Amino acid sequence: MAGTKMMQQLLSADSTTPEMGGYHRFLRFLIAFVLLHFHGAAGQSLNQTCDPADLQALIDFSNGLDSKAAGLVGFDGPHPAFPAAANLTVLDISGNNFSGGINSSTLCLAPVEVLRFSRNGFSGKVPSGLSQCKALAELSLDGNDLTGNIPGDLYTLPRLTRLSLQENQLTGNLGNDLSNLSQLVRLDLSDNRFSGSIPDVFGGMRRLESLKLASNSFDGELPASLSSCGMLRVISLRNNSLSGEIAINFKLLQKLNTFDTGANNLNGTIPSGIASLESLNVLDISWNKLTGNIPPWLGELNNLFYVDLSNNSFTGELPMSFTQMRCLISSNGSSEQSPTEDLALFVRMNSSGQGLQYNQISSLPPSLILSNNLLVGPIWSSFGRLVKLHVLDLSWNNFSGPIPDELSNMSSLEMLNLGHNNLNGTIPSSLTKLNFLSKFDVSYNNLTGDIPTGGQFSTFTNEDFEGNSALCLLRNSSCSKKALFVEVIHDTDTAMHITYTIVEVGFVFGLLTVSTALLFAKAWRAAYFLMIDRFFSTLYVLTMVNVNRLRRTWENEVHP
Repeated sequence: MAGTKMMQQLLSADSTTPEMGGYHRFLRFLIAFVLLHFHGAAGQSLNQTCDPADLQALIDFSNGLDSKAAGLVGFDGPHPAFPAAANLTVLDISGNNFSGGINSSTLCLAPVEVLRFSRNGFSGKVPSGLSQCKALAELSLDGNDLTGNIPGDLYTLPRLTRLSLQENQLTGNLGNDLSNLSQLVRLDLSDNRFSGSIPDVFGGMRRLESLKLASNSFDGELPASLSSCGMLRVISLRNNSLSGEIAINFKLLQKLNTFDTGANNLNGTIPSGIASLESLNVLDISWNKLTGNIPPWLGELNNLFYVDLSNNSFTGELPMSFTQMRCLISSNGSSEQSPTEDLALFVRMNSSGQGLQYNQISSLPPSLILSNNLLVGPIWSSFGRLVKLHVLDLSWNNFSGPIPDELSNMSSLEMLNLGHNNLNGTIPSSLTKLNFLSKFDVSYNNLTGDIPTGGQFSTFTNEDFEGNSALCLLRNSSCSKKALFVEVIHDTDTAMHITYTIVEVGFVFGLLTVSTALLFAKAWRAAYFLMIDRFFSTLYVLTMVNVNRLRRTWENEVHP
């Protein structure tokens, strides 16, 4: 009977406008249905009836809906509160336009376990007093305009498992009191203005699965105590000012599938412990100061499909194992990562800082990004095996040799950047078979011949091919003449070089022959020096005769 009366009270309230009457009746019916279901289930075991205060709070909230709203979003003004709702455990008002400050005094009167205030317009500081919510397990205030420090009493919540404060304007340092949140499973403070070092207090957070502190101003070294968090799956610390070596014991983090410390000042080499991470899907250590060779074992991780090592100082050849990555050859090396795991990974594609942001691992394109290093050697033809690869960026290195024809077998390729290397030869015409190729760059190499036509190549501009003096850029009949002219000049220069070499060799050979004959043949040597003596004697006589003739002529002209 109580449930029927509750339904009648909810459905009997008049709409403010006839146009929205159907919408509000549906909404009130939905609220009543949920409340009936909850109390009906509870009544089977506890014989409870609906609390009148709870019912009135729901009716007041329903009557306060904006008559112009098109759905369950778009509410504005101060956030709602239910002081009489003694059984309220979850309050989720995410994705609206609520504004102003957050009043914690009206939120902790009930045994609330979940507060989701994400993606609104709240301002001011993170409210103190949330420590009164003793049962609070999730606090999500992300995507607002909150400022100031994290209040100290927030670190005293004994049951807090998820703290999401990302995308605000919070400042200050993280204190050692962070260690009090020993039940945390997810901590996300990314996209704020925190500074100072990351406190090395993670030893007691044995349940921590996701740590995201990206896009702040943290400095200092990576906290070594992260090695104690055996449940960690995601570490995202990119876009800070962290320094030192990557001193984490990865052998203790066997569940780790995302490691992102890009855009920092880390140095040293790639840690060998990463070789033990069989669950690793994403490795981004780009935009640091790392050195040394790229280890071959990195290409042997079965679930690794996204690798960004760009903008470092790696040297040597690219390991052949990168052409045999199981996850990029077939789907058999499938990832263990949940497709709904939010990542907030910012990917920079070039030195200008432009790029794309991916919020889920499942949306990341399978990629090998190795640009802006000091890598040498050929581009392996066996890259053609990577039929699942979407992005291959080897630009701004010192790769040499031809572009392999086998790259045309990479059927999923969307971006191929080989610019700013020392590649030679022609561009394989078979690359026109890459139907998904939307970005192609071979600029500033030593390529020759014609640019292939057809397929996606009709969408590329001359900028993608410039910097190759013997490569035709105009794609018309004069291109072949230009290429032929360059080739003729090259052949002529080669022939002249050969001719000069033959003359020089002949002169040296003749000189050596004469010198050898004079050295070992006494009669030849005597005849040679006699000839030289007679030559200079004759030259002397002729010179003196001419000198005397000129002198007599001059004297006759001066003194006739």
